[in-house]
Amino acid sequence: MIETATIIEALHYILKKIGTAGKIKLIKLVYLADKYHLLKYGRTITNDDYYAMDFGPVGTTVKDILAFDKDMLSKDFKYAAKLLTKAGEHEFTAKPVKGKTEFDHLSETDIEALEFVLAKFGKMTGTQLTNYTHKYPEWAQHAHLFENKTIRRARIETEELLSVIDDDCFGITAKHIEESRKMLTGDFH
Repeated sequence: MIETATIIEALHYILKKIGTAGKIKLIKLVYLADKYHLLKYGRTITNDDYYAMDFGPVGTTVKDILAFDKDMLSKDFKYAAKLLTKAGEHEFTAKPVKGKTEFDHLSETDIEALEFVLAKFGKMTGTQLTNYTHKYPEWAQHAHLFENKTIRRARIETEELLSVIDDDCFGITAKHIEESRKMLTGDFH
């Protein structure tokens, strides 16, 4: 089940740390945090559905939240509006929240993943992040479809996010990734 409140809190967490950010940058940072968390702990933070799209891997719920689509469930829309605000057509900031911000839906390991991604990728632009995420096999295998404008999106299975690339900075061993794969699939044989 997709964790909409967790996604909203993750976006708020990122924006509190980096200030204003564009939609593409936010989508990519959440994707990389999900990827890191999956590689290290066998589950994503958001449980979002991922698709390869022209600009790289995209979590569909993250994209929908950032569209501030009123078709979202009322409680999700209200929660997003409480924590996030548009600072331009495609720019967002964290809304100030009175008192200490509680991240009830983010675990310690979720925050670890977000912090890791912010440290490694937080200064990159949306375009730089798009170019970087295009290197991963879960997107690269579909690149030809976007060159020919054959389709708009192709499903990425969660297990495919367990990929690494040569200049990957996640630093997680192949043995550990295999253990994460077992946790994800439930196949411990």
